[in-house]
Amino acid sequence: MLESLRNSVNSWTAKVLLALLVLSFAVWGISDVFTNRVATVVATVGEKEVTTEEFANALSNDIQSLQRRAGRAISISEARQLGRDQIVIARLSTRKALNAEAESLGLSAPPAAIRRAIETAPVFQGPDGTFNRFSYETVLRQEGLTPGEYEDGVRLDLARDAMLQAVGAGTAAPRALAEALHRHRNEQRILDYIILSGTDAEDPGEPTDEQIAAFHEENADRFSAPDYRALSWVALTPESMAESIEIEEDRIVEAYGARIAEFTLPETRTLDQLLFDDEEAAKDARQRIDDGTAFARIVEERGANGNDVSLGTVERGELPGDLDRAAFGATEPGVVGPVKTSFGWTLLDIRGVRPETVTPLEDVRDAIRDDLAITEARDTILEESVAMDDEIAGGATLEEIADRTAARYATTEAIDATGRDAEGNAVAALPAIAGFLNAAFEAEEGAEPVLVEADGGGYYALSVDGLTSATLRPLEDVKDDVIAAWKDAQRAEAVKTLAVEMRDRLEEGATLASLAAAQEKDVRTSPPVRRSDQAEPLTQEIVASLFRVEPGAVIDGEAAGGYLIGTLKEIVTNDADAEQAAVDSTAERYSRQFATDVVQTFSRDAVERHPLLLYPGAIDETLANLGQRY
Repeated sequence: MLESLRNSVNSWTAKVLLALLVLSFAVWGISDVFTNRVATVVATVGEKEVTTEEFANALSNDIQSLQRRAGRAISISEARQLGRDQIVIARLSTRKALNAEAESLGLSAPPAAIRRAIETAPVFQGPDGTFNRFSYETVLRQEGLTPGEYEDGVRLDLARDAMLQAVGAGTAAPRALAEALHRHRNEQRILDYIILSGTDAEDPGEPTDEQIAAFHEENADRFSAPDYRALSWVALTPESMAESIEIEEDRIVEAYGARIAEFTLPETRTLDQLLFDDEEAAKDARQRIDDGTAFARIVEERGANGNDVSLGTVERGELPGDLDRAAFGATEPGVVGPVKTSFGWTLLDIRGVRPETVTPLEDVRDAIRDDLAITEARDTILEESVAMDDEIAGGATLEEIADRTAARYATTEAIDATGRDAEGNAVAALPAIAGFLNAAFEAEEGAEPVLVEADGGGYYALSVDGLTSATLRPLEDVKDDVIAAWKDAQRAEAVKTLAVEMRDRLEEGATLASLAAAQEKDVRTSPPVRRSDQAEPLTQEIVASLFRVEPGAVIDGEAAGGYLIGTLKEIVTNDADAEQAAVDSTAERYSRQFATDVVQTFSRDAVERHPLLLYPGAIDETLANLGQRY
């Protein structure tokens, strides 16, 4: 929340700070992490300190943000695995360095600017869209801050923002560069074309025996049987172990109770809220509604609309006490109130009611059982893998290993690198372990099996029992395939020859329409395409060639569905005003990028002038304390 508060008045600065995280990590690499420090400071940046309280609050906010996005609890341990503790310290340290730089330049925000920043922050505004002191104090109290502490933070943020804004001011992309970049990226061209396919070539006839034999040998890779290997293996995965683990009913019931929130769809209300300054006005409005006036009509009369009064769909406990009780005390849609709140008197229009629903145990029993079995398997798989390794070291065969452990044993007489047998069928018994098949085709025949730990927690050991090298299939076994492939190749070559002839005629002055008519084809026209567009049947090569020629030039090449030949029909000219606006937008975008580059360079130098020192003891202690909350 604290981060979001400051972002509300400093979003541009925050983007720059986040861009500097990598730089902060680099600075860590030269930090004196063995320096002793009192436990109230986790880092120093030059003469500035990052306190344990700042670190704890920032990391807590970061974890809460992660939890909202993930829709589940995030522990300190998981946050550390994700590197969130390092990211938070880097973010705080970078901010401290820039604050120090602003102070060294004598920059400070005047009281009027601080007051304006706070009063315009959306998080502190009441229902009427203006600053609300109660909201301000409530939010700060929730964050454990006093107004003075928060205002000091805003003063630093505004000074830093002013510094970075000044550094980035005045940078602008040259107009000529913006025009060139816009033209290169957005220029569009249109192509007239026809597609030649194998049906446009004459039938090549039947090949001679000599042609068949030569084509068979010249394209041996197309007509060869693949490498095959005979394998035996043992494999152990949490999933395979889980299938044989018995889970007692009382454990399933207990897990269901512990995870009941996961299976519960909470009670909600979909609400509109209309606020009145005094009770009499609210009562008058409620009476009119009871007499038949629509709630929406009263909203309209008060100069508001549906978006202004909508609270959306809320769960129990999300609204202030009296409003929450009023909203969830009603079991049917309708208007309730007026209800007295801190901001006045409120009428609630309950537009939707969803009662709490709980998925019964019967519907999730199997899923819970599987989860418990997988968890138990993961807890015991290491022990089983050690037993497998001991058996291998003792000279046991793979079959004996499977008999004495939870591993499974299987064999296949022939398997190729894609996992198919000699008949072309997928080998169903393969273990679902990443890298298993690659390892099988890298192993040597007859080598002693070795236990391998795979990604995902699986273990396996395999033996290559036999090799069948790739061999050219006998011509008599694949003769029909060879003849068909030879004919396809002849047609493809004939199409290319025809395309060359048509290209020559186009360059001599013939029209694409006349050539298309001779081939009994229609001329197609592409949509306007940019350099970066994918517009079938045009390939990237054809699109690129469009931008190297002038209108009327001939374009040809292989395309989806055959061979394309055509002419560049048009270079699209956009409306002058629209083009001017687009170039202006491009110039503005690159000016912002230039400004960001300048600011980042300045910030990098600032961080280097304020070295970072970390205090691991204080960091670990803070994380341990937070671990009691997450």
